[in-house]
Amino acid sequence: MEKKFQRAHLRAPLKTDALYILDEYVLKANLLNISEGGILLDNLPRVPDISAIPLMFPLVDYPEFSQLHSDILLALNIHQLEKRVIRAKARIVRSFEGQSEVDKVFVTKIGCQFVVCSDEDRHLISQYVTRYAKNLIYYLGLFEGRGQKAGTLDILRKVADLLGYDSTMQIGLLRLKALHDYQSLESL
Repeated sequence: MEKKFQRAHLRAPLKTDALYILDEYVLKANLLNISEGGILLDNLPRVPDISAIPLMFPLVDYPEFSQLHSDILLALNIHQLEKRVIRAKARIVRSFEGQSEVDKVFVTKIGCQFVVCSDEDRHLISQYVTRYAKNLIYYLGLFEGRGQKAGTLDILRKVADLLGYDSTMQIGLLRLKALHDYQSLESL
Protein backbone atom coordinates (compact mmCIF):
# COMPACT_ATOMS: atom_id res chain seq x y z
CA MET A 1 0.00 0.00 0.00
CA GLU A 2 1.28 3.47 -0.89
CA LYS A 3 2.06 5.67 2.09
CA LYS A 4 0.79 9.24 1.72
CA PHE A 5 2.50 12.34 3.05
CA GLN A 6 0.69 13.95 5.95
CA ARG A 7 1.53 17.33 7.37
CA ALA A 8 2.13 17.45 11.08
CA HIS A 9 0.54 20.92 11.33
CA LEU A 10 -1.98 23.01 9.45
CA ARG A 11 -0.44 25.95 7.62
CA ALA A 12 -1.78 29.33 6.60
CA PRO A 13 -0.60 32.06 4.24
CA LEU A 14 1.40 34.82 5.89
CA LYS A 15 2.61 37.36 3.38
CA THR A 16 5.11 39.49 5.25
CA ASP A 17 8.82 40.12 5.57
CA ALA A 18 11.09 38.06 7.79
CA LEU A 19 14.47 39.21 9.01
CA TYR A 20 17.25 36.72 9.56
CA ILE A 21 20.86 36.90 10.65
CA LEU A 22 23.63 35.48 8.52
CA ASP A 23 27.25 36.04 9.50
CA GLU A 24 27.27 39.66 10.68
CA TYR A 25 24.40 40.81 8.47
CA VAL A 26 20.65 41.18 8.93
CA LEU A 27 18.91 40.12 5.72
CA LYS A 28 15.28 40.20 4.59
CA ALA A 29 13.22 37.46 2.92
CA ASN A 30 9.57 37.11 2.02
CA LEU A 31 7.56 34.86 4.31
CA LEU A 32 4.86 32.99 2.35
CA ASN A 33 3.21 30.67 4.86
CA ILE A 34 3.46 29.45 8.42
CA SER A 35 2.57 26.52 10.65
CA GLU A 36 3.45 25.58 14.21
CA GLY A 37 6.28 23.55 12.74
CA GLY A 38 7.90 26.13 10.48
CA ILE A 39 7.74 28.63 7.65
CA LEU A 40 8.21 28.92 3.90
CA LEU A 41 10.59 31.69 2.85
CA ASP A 42 11.11 33.17 -0.61
CA ASN A 43 13.64 35.51 -2.20
CA LEU A 44 16.45 35.03 0.30
CA PRO A 45 19.41 37.21 -0.71
CA ARG A 46 21.71 34.38 0.44
CA VAL A 47 20.93 30.80 1.36
CA PRO A 48 22.25 30.17 4.87
CA ASP A 49 24.41 27.11 5.38
CA ILE A 50 24.20 27.14 9.17
CA SER A 51 22.22 24.68 11.27
CA ALA A 52 19.85 27.21 12.89
CA ILE A 53 18.94 30.59 11.40
CA PRO A 54 17.92 33.26 13.92
CA LEU A 55 14.87 35.03 12.50
CA MET A 56 12.01 37.32 13.40
CA PHE A 57 8.75 38.35 11.74
CA PRO A 58 5.45 40.04 12.59
CA LEU A 59 2.28 38.01 13.10
CA VAL A 60 -1.10 39.73 12.65
CA ASP A 61 -3.64 39.21 15.43
CA TYR A 62 -6.79 38.81 13.33
CA PRO A 63 -10.24 39.07 14.90
CA GLU A 64 -12.82 36.51 13.82
CA PHE A 65 -14.49 38.25 10.90
CA SER A 66 -17.72 36.29 11.29
CA GLN A 67 -18.15 37.81 14.77
CA LEU A 68 -17.92 41.41 13.50
CA HIS A 69 -20.79 43.59 12.31
CA SER A 70 -20.40 44.46 8.63
CA ASP A 71 -19.86 48.18 9.41
CA ILE A 72 -16.97 47.36 11.75
CA LEU A 73 -15.51 44.90 9.24
CA LEU A 74 -15.67 47.49 6.44
CA ALA A 75 -13.92 50.05 8.66
CA LEU A 76 -11.15 47.64 9.67
CA ASN A 77 -7.65 48.41 8.43
CA ILE A 78 -4.85 45.83 8.38
CA HIS A 79 -2.45 48.45 9.77
CA GLN A 80 -4.69 48.93 12.82
CA LEU A 81 -4.56 45.29 13.81
CA GLU A 82 -2.16 44.32 16.58
CA LYS A 83 0.97 42.54 15.47
CA ARG A 84 3.20 40.32 17.57
CA VAL A 85 6.86 39.80 16.78
CA ILE A 86 7.87 36.15 16.65
CA ARG A 87 11.51 35.32 17.36
CA ALA A 88 12.73 31.84 16.56
CA LYS A 89 15.53 29.76 15.14
CA ALA A 90 14.86 27.53 12.18
CA ARG A 91 16.78 25.04 10.11
CA ILE A 92 16.46 24.60 6.37
CA VAL A 93 14.65 21.37 5.61
CA ARG A 94 15.11 21.47 1.86
CA SER A 95 18.16 19.50 0.82
CA PHE A 96 20.88 21.15 -1.25
CA GLU A 97 23.19 18.15 -1.35
CA GLY A 98 25.01 17.89 -4.64
CA GLN A 99 24.16 21.43 -5.71
CA SER A 100 26.86 23.95 -6.49
CA GLU A 101 26.91 27.43 -4.97
CA VAL A 102 25.64 28.74 -8.32
CA ASP A 103 22.68 26.30 -8.31
CA LYS A 104 21.75 27.40 -4.78
CA VAL A 105 21.36 30.98 -6.04
CA PHE A 106 18.45 29.94 -8.27
CA VAL A 107 16.45 28.31 -5.46
CA THR A 108 13.82 30.83 -4.41
CA LYS A 109 11.61 29.01 -1.89
CA ILE A 110 13.12 27.55 1.25
CA GLY A 111 11.20 25.50 3.81
CA CYS A 112 12.40 26.00 7.38
CA GLN A 113 11.54 23.98 10.49
CA PHE A 114 11.50 25.70 13.87
CA VAL A 115 14.20 24.33 16.18
CA VAL A 116 13.86 27.03 18.82
CA CYS A 117 10.49 28.69 19.35
CA SER A 118 8.98 29.59 22.70
CA ASP A 119 5.74 27.97 23.83
CA GLU A 120 4.11 31.41 23.81
CA ASP A 121 5.17 32.04 20.20
CA ARG A 122 4.01 28.56 19.15
CA HIS A 123 0.64 29.31 20.76
CA LEU A 124 0.43 32.64 18.86
CA ILE A 125 1.25 30.84 15.62
CA SER A 126 -1.38 28.17 16.31
CA GLN A 127 -3.92 30.89 17.10
CA TYR A 128 -3.00 32.73 13.88
CA VAL A 129 -3.45 29.60 11.73
CA THR A 130 -6.77 28.77 13.41
CA ARG A 131 -8.14 32.30 13.00
CA TYR A 132 -6.90 32.54 9.43
CA ALA A 133 -8.69 29.25 8.66
CA LYS A 134 -11.94 30.49 10.24
CA ASN A 135 -11.68 33.79 8.38
CA LEU A 136 -10.98 31.99 5.12
CA ILE A 137 -14.06 29.79 5.62
CA TYR A 138 -16.09 32.93 6.36
CA TYR A 139 -14.67 34.53 3.21
CA LEU A 140 -15.55 31.53 1.04
CA GLY A 141 -19.06 31.59 2.53
CA LEU A 142 -19.46 35.17 1.35
CA PHE A 143 -19.09 33.97 -2.23
CA GLU A 144 -21.95 31.52 -1.77
CA GLY A 145 -24.37 34.18 -0.48
CA ARG A 146 -23.11 36.99 -2.72
CA GLY A 147 -26.38 37.67 -4.53
CA GLN A 148 -28.57 37.48 -1.45
CA LYS A 149 -27.43 40.49 0.53
CA ALA A 150 -26.69 44.09 -0.42
CA GLY A 151 -23.13 45.22 0.26
CA THR A 152 -21.64 41.73 0.06
CA LEU A 153 -19.33 42.74 -2.80
CA ASP A 154 -17.83 45.50 -0.62
CA ILE A 155 -17.32 43.04 2.22
CA LEU A 156 -15.78 40.48 -0.17
CA ARG A 157 -13.24 43.04 -1.34
CA LYS A 158 -12.50 44.25 2.21
CA VAL A 159 -11.94 40.74 3.54
CA ALA A 160 -9.76 39.98 0.51
CA ASP A 161 -7.59 42.96 1.40
CA LEU A 162 -7.41 41.99 5.08
CA LEU A 163 -6.38 38.43 4.21
CA GLY A 164 -3.60 39.64 1.92
CA TYR A 165 -5.22 39.17 -1.47
CA ASP A 166 -5.27 41.81 -4.19
CA SER A 167 -8.78 43.18 -3.64
CA THR A 168 -8.86 44.71 -7.15
CA MET A 169 -8.79 41.26 -8.80
CA GLN A 170 -11.85 39.85 -10.50
CA ILE A 171 -14.18 38.15 -8.03
CA GLY A 172 -13.81 34.76 -9.72
CA LEU A 173 -10.01 34.89 -9.40
CA LEU A 174 -10.24 35.92 -5.75
CA ARG A 175 -12.46 32.91 -5.10
CA LEU A 176 -9.98 30.59 -6.86
CA LYS A 177 -7.06 31.93 -4.80
CA ALA A 178 -9.05 31.55 -1.58
CA LEU A 179 -10.03 27.98 -2.52
CA HIS A 180 -6.39 27.15 -3.23
CA ASP A 181 -5.34 28.53 0.16
CA TYR A 182 -8.16 26.63 1.85
CA GLN A 183 -6.99 23.38 0.28
CA SER A 184 -3.42 24.16 1.36
CA LEU A 185 -4.54 24.61 4.97
CA GLU A 186 -5.64 21.03 5.28
CA SER A 187 -3.42 18.12 6.21
CA LEU A 188 -2.77 15.88 3.25
